[in-house]
Amino acid sequence: MVKSRWNVRRADPKLVDSLCEKLEVDPLVAQILIHRGLADAEQAAVFLNPRLEDLHDPSLMLGVDRVVARILKARDRHEKVLIYGDYDVDGITSTAVLKRALEMVGIEVDFYLPRRLEEGYGLKTEVIKRAHEQGFSLVITADSGIRAFEVCAAARELGLDLVVTDHHLPDTRLPDAWAIVNPRQPACKYPDKNLAAVGVVFKLVQALFRQVGRQNVVHHFLKLVAIGTIADLVPLVGENRTLTRFGLDGLASPRNLGLKALLEGAGVGERISPFDIGFKVAPRINAVTRMGGGREVVDLFSVKDSQTAKRIVEEMNSKNLLRRATEQGILEGLEEQLDRHPEQLERKFVVLSGQNWHRGVIGIVASRIVDRCYRPTLILSLDENGAQGSGRSVPGFHILDALTSCRDLFAKFGGHAQAVGCTLTGPNLESKVTRLEERLEEYAREHLSDDLLVPSLDIDAILPVEQLSFSLLDKLEQLSPFGMGNPVPVFASQSAPLAAGPFLIKEKHLKLYVGTNGHRLEAIWWRNGSVAASLEQATSLDLAYTLSREVYMGETKLLLTIEDLRAV
Repeated sequence: MVKSRWNVRRADPKLVDSLCEKLEVDPLVAQILIHRGLADAEQAAVFLNPRLEDLHDPSLMLGVDRVVARILKARDRHEKVLIYGDYDVDGITSTAVLKRALEMVGIEVDFYLPRRLEEGYGLKTEVIKRAHEQGFSLVITADSGIRAFEVCAAARELGLDLVVTDHHLPDTRLPDAWAIVNPRQPACKYPDKNLAAVGVVFKLVQALFRQVGRQNVVHHFLKLVAIGTIADLVPLVGENRTLTRFGLDGLASPRNLGLKALLEGAGVGERISPFDIGFKVAPRINAVTRMGGGREVVDLFSVKDSQTAKRIVEEMNSKNLLRRATEQGILEGLEEQLDRHPEQLERKFVVLSGQNWHRGVIGIVASRIVDRCYRPTLILSLDENGAQGSGRSVPGFHILDALTSCRDLFAKFGGHAQAVGCTLTGPNLESKVTRLEERLEEYAREHLSDDLLVPSLDIDAILPVEQLSFSLLDKLEQLSPFGMGNPVPVFASQSAPLAAGPFLIKEKHLKLYVGTNGHRLEAIWWRNGSVAASLEQATSLDLAYTLSREVYMGETKLLLTIEDLRAV
């Protein structure tokens, strides 16, 4: 575990007073707004009270109107349309939203979901050729295609119109698709560049439904939009915040049988938070494709009876349990390896490889290693066909740029600033992996400062434990939904009395109680049970944490989720 550097943030008292007066908010809320860069009262008011009416005109997104016209032409000519999706939560929700929208305007539509383990990320030429043979004349991608140069060229040769909807960073050139809808393409003037793929699809659907006079129902898609947006870890600011806010409201009472069954199977109550989506709902969706499933995860949202929905969700839960066990097995083996060779974690860029590691979970494993050593990490699973890799980074280091510097070594690669995937093939694979390790390390030494290897924990305020209450939490929830770009407020309490504990939960989590008997609060530090032994003699703690409400056995209580602690 890497100790964090605490950064206690301060706000100008005059600005705080001004926001309090103009917005009628608590001083702590005003202080956090300023920390989020919202010292202007008008901007802060928009942030606190997002409205669907304030969403940008979808026609501002390059290619949207052209694609809407092509979709309606396909409807009028009774053409067959194929959605080429992707296997992560963002891609799955994008596929489900686009499929339902096209059906609602009268189009014969099917979808293709790549099999994560057999095909990996990205479009495949053979799928496009097969679609052409089956009579599809229009293919629309969801969450992929912005670097699919060969596939787009093949579609052109076949006379098949291929539309790319994506949100990933483009290369220095764009593929020769029939049309591209991606706010990140250089010529696109759309104001918000941070949409998830499901957000991009939503804008296309918004324009389509406006054209056919059904814009009054478009908000029904926001439930799936919220799930995909939260799961893809895009910043929850701007339009993402608005889409997510209203989507979460809708998830409190879903009508869709599949969605309702999924929420029930994930153990999510009526108060649905981004935490519930990120740690309960999204893992179950992802587990289907991680563990070898496919179409059923999209079909779930189209089922017509509750029993079928329940059966699919039960299978999702089973796959999620299998995913956890598989992930844990790889991690235990890696922990033993790293205990024997700790020098592997002293590199600036950690590359770890193993034979036949389950490719469906290596991205999660990469995240766990980053949590442990706080260094960009690439996990490679090797087999007779090559190597499949998944990488995660630390804030401030652009891991896709790092992989781009080694592009000659990859059969394909892509991703974001913080998460990437790659494939290596061909002869001399072991030598190629070694060269990749060396070059990524060299790149990191040039571009990754020592400061970025120490996690910085921003503290929004120092509060005494006695001040923590449901009333305070209610005020903080005005700032929700929380996520990337709008993190859950972090507070610190100094010399908080250790009332009970520490206790070890399931051999890996730390639990303790702080405060006095009159105001004793439970605190949990996930995956940091190893700290318990060092706290046995402690009587008080400096504690950094987030605050939430926990419902257990019908009782609601305040819960502190520990971000860091120090024995006093």
